[in-house]
Formats: sequence, C-alpha cells, structure tokens
Amino acid sequence: MSLIELRDLSFSYPESRKNAIDRITLSIDEGEYVAVVGPNGSGKSSLLRIISGLLVPGSGTIRVTRAVALVFQSPADQIVSSSVEEDVAFGPENQGLPREEIRRLVDTSLSAVGLADKVKSATQFLSAGQQQRLAVAGALASDARCIAFDEATAMLDPEAREKVLALMETLVASGKTVIHVTHDMDEAERASRVLVLDEGRLVFDGGPARLFYAPASPEASYARALKVLGLPPAAALARKLGFEGIAREKPEDLAARIAPQLSRPAVKAARAREEASVVEAPSSANPAYELKRAGHAYLHGTSSEVRALRSLDLAIPKGARIAFVGRTGSGKSTALQLLDGLVSPSEGSAFAFGLDLSAADTDLRSVRVDSPLAVQRSESALFEVYAADDVAFGPRNIGLSGKALVERVRQSMGEAGLAYDEYRDRLCRSLSGGEKRRLALAGVLAMGGRGLLLDEPTTALDPESKRAVREIVSDRSRDGTTVAIATHSMEEAAESDLVAVFSRGELAALCDPETLFYDRFDPAWGIARPFAVRVAIELETLDIGLRPRPLTESQLEEALAQALK
Repeated sequence: MSLIELRDLSFSYPESRKNAIDRITLSIDEGEYVAVVGPNGSGKSSLLRIISGLLVPGSGTIRVTRAVALVFQSPADQIVSSSVEEDVAFGPENQGLPREEIRRLVDTSLSAVGLADKVKSATQFLSAGQQQRLAVAGALASDARCIAFDEATAMLDPEAREKVLALMETLVASGKTVIHVTHDMDEAERASRVLVLDEGRLVFDGGPARLFYAPASPEASYARALKVLGLPPAAALARKLGFEGIAREKPEDLAARIAPQLSRPAVKAARAREEASVVEAPSSANPAYELKRAGHAYLHGTSSEVRALRSLDLAIPKGARIAFVGRTGSGKSTALQLLDGLVSPSEGSAFAFGLDLSAADTDLRSVRVDSPLAVQRSESALFEVYAADDVAFGPRNIGLSGKALVERVRQSMGEAGLAYDEYRDRLCRSLSGGEKRRLALAGVLAMGGRGLLLDEPTTALDPESKRAVREIVSDRSRDGTTVAIATHSMEEAAESDLVAVFSRGELAALCDPETLFYDRFDPAWGIARPFAVRVAIELETLDIGLRPRPLTESQLEEALAQALK
C-alpha cells in the first residue's frame, strides 16, 4: 500500500530562480527503507519537508496517507523544551495521550537512542550529537508510521551512529517506513531502495546493488551525481583493484578476499606484532595553544552544573594539525571554545599564542581574529542577507576594504567551493544546508589568522565537498597555520599530525595517528579505526604486512597496487 505518492511535483523557494524540486514522480510504500542521496543543493531536504507537510509544492500533487515525523538536519531547530524528558513528551502530549502512555513513550524512546541517563538534563547543554539523538527520540515518541531522517547521523560518533542505523532497521522490521537522507554511501547501501537527486530532479530510483555495483555508462542520468557521491569504500577499493564488489562487504572480509593475491615474499610479514611504543605529542617550549589543568562546567556552582572538561593538560605545537576525537559529549567542542576564548575555564588556564585568555588585559577580539573558530553548527552563524557580504564581514572589521577586501572574499569563497561570481549575490537563506556550511567556512578562512579552529567542518557535506574541505585544511597546515579540528570522521583524523582522544571530559590519549590507530587503539573510546587501517590490520593477521602502514584510503590503494604487481 502506498504511503506517499508524488506526481509531477515541483517546488521553488521565493528567492530562487530555479526549482529546488523539479517534476518528481514517485511512490513509497508502507514498510519501505528508502535512502535519499545527492550532491549538496540537490533538493534532498526540500523533498523531506514537502513530504512532512512543512513546504507546499508549487505544482503537481502529493498524497500522504499516514503521519510523517521528520528529524531535522539541524536538531536544535526542533528542540522546543528546556529539559530532555519534556522535549520528548511534547509530541505525545499534543496528541492527548494518557500520562502513563506518555511516560512509557518517553522512557522507551530515550533508551532507544542512548539518552536514558539524560532524562532530567537541560537541552541547552547537550552536545550537538546528543541533541541529534534527542531529535530522533522525539520522532520515535510521536509513533508516526513514517519517520524521515535528514542527515540524522551526521553529528554522531561511530558508536552512536551505528546504534541509530540499527534503530532504523528495527523500525523497518516493525513495519514502519524509513526515509533517510544521507551523504554516506555505506549508510545508503543499508536501505532496500535508493533515490538519487541531482539539481532537483530524480535521476535514479532502484536498489543499491544496481546503483553501486552494476556498470553505469557515462551518459547515465545519475552519472554526474554518482561521481560526486562516490561508492561505499569497500566497493570502491575492490573496483580499483580489479575485484568484484560485494554488497555491504566489511573491510576485514575484503582483506581476506584479496590476501591470496598478496602472499608473496616481498610483502610477507611476521605474525608477531611489533612492540607498540608510546609516542606522545612533540613537546613545544612555545606552543600555539595550551590548556593547563583546564576544566569547564556549564552552570558552574549551581545544582544544574554540567561538567564538560576536567583538569585537561594539552599543548599544541605551532604549525601542527591536531584532530580532537571522541564520543559525542566528551568535551571536544568545549576544548575548542576554550582555545578561542569563547568560554572561560572554570579552573586552570587557557593560552593562545602566548596570551592568557583569562587575563583581564587580554584582548579577546584580537585572539578570535587570530584564531577564528567555525562552530559546530556554523551555518547558524550566518546573518547577512547576501553570501559575499557574510564572508566580507570579518575582514572588513579588521580593516580590509576596496579591492583587497573583494580579493580576500573571492579567494576564501573559492577555497570553500563557492565560486564568487556564482554565489556572491545569492541570498544566504536560499542556500542548501551544505552550501551554508561552506559559506560559513569561507567566512572563517577569510580572517587569515595564525590558527584555525574547526568544529565538525564537514558535517552535512557531500563526499566531494568533504574532500575539498580536507584539502583546504591540508593547504592551510602546510602554510604554517596551526589547525585544531574536532571530528567524528576517522579518515579526517588519520590525516592529522596528532590525534587527541577525549573521554568523559578528560584526555584519554594523545599521539600520532599511526600509533593511535594501530598500536594504542581502545574500543572503549567509542570511536572507530579508519577504513584503510581496518583492511591493513586484517592483512597483518593473515601474515601480510603493508609497509608503510597505510592510514588513508589513497595510501592503502597505493600499497596494495604495488603488492599486486
């Protein structure tokens, strides 16, 4: 039975000259698990908002036979109450359900997303990842027959992400319909059906096996979008090595398949692991950033105090690129804010380029110019009407004007993947979620400071845009900029000079990526090993060691290509 039917549906925003949704026809049945993918700005979020009744199409027809609950791309946009339990109860209360039933729905929904211990917590002081899980709990409590997730795993650590994906499969098994917008092709492959959007048009509708594993001609309608999106990592590696791809193949299983072709003396290694050495962060007599016994508590000294960091010691050498990783709520964002002077230590000290950020005579405005911070939901910081004006705001306020200002804005927008001539006069509110995030990044890049602090800068970006941001970070780091980046992407962390693991507000580990992911990795941290490391470690168990040990997918491909010759 069709739950949702769209016929020749089109929609455009009032300030836009082109359709965000362009003549889409499709139907979704009860109990289906549908992934919606496409490049940034392709219309994915607009489609979900139309299906859930938040937007009215300009032409065509839509029929929805059951209620649809939507989990927004930005979870803060749908949190309406000051406490966790009140927020989850909001929907059931408005349905007029009995109090006992509301209590049951609140408890079961919070347990399902791993927030049972936060039932009395203030929503204001949840991390972005925790807020995302809270939004999912609110949708579950509505008991709708269809739940639409708009990038619902984007801000989650690997452990929490897997729990939400497993929850989606459980919902489908119970007969509910799940529609999941994602930029992660591993996630899309878990669905039974994939819709690919490109420039507002539906260019593919079919199973993930046909999308990812059947050969597609360059003329296929979805070829351009697939080039941006890429394949699931295991499928991409198998294809590059000349092996047949297998749906939902784990890195370890792929390693076992290719191992027989690698068993040659040139790549043979002893089974015994090399003795793991502890490689700590390089010392620096004059670090760019430093935390000394620094702690921070929100609502410090009150009965509602939330402890975010505890006696943290951390020194970041000048010119280094460091990744902050750890579970959602482990203190990563708070640490970045301490380094920028956005929050003050409840105890201990924070320093940026030799300046004590708690000292009365420290000019925090100058600190933030020298160490601009792209906050976790950076698109929420956009406030100008036009895109170029928003990027120009910071440089203009530090004295740039005329041609120098225009050139700085042009360069920064170009770095962020927003061509100046195309985007300068675009209304900020008309941009897609991913485009807004890139615009916010451009505004930070335009400051040109000695430091760069980035909190989840690639969240909500398509794979091609993520690669572009990672290249920006690499370029800035090579130019001598000190970069600290909080991320749930272990691929991003693997490209850094140092990785700092946060756990319950404390520093659990600090070392180079190879040592961390190969020798000192602890599953209790709630993070994951990068794809390349998982493949290489499985090969090591089969007596095949790759040297140097790969951290990134490109390094893995190069090592395997050499071994297969």
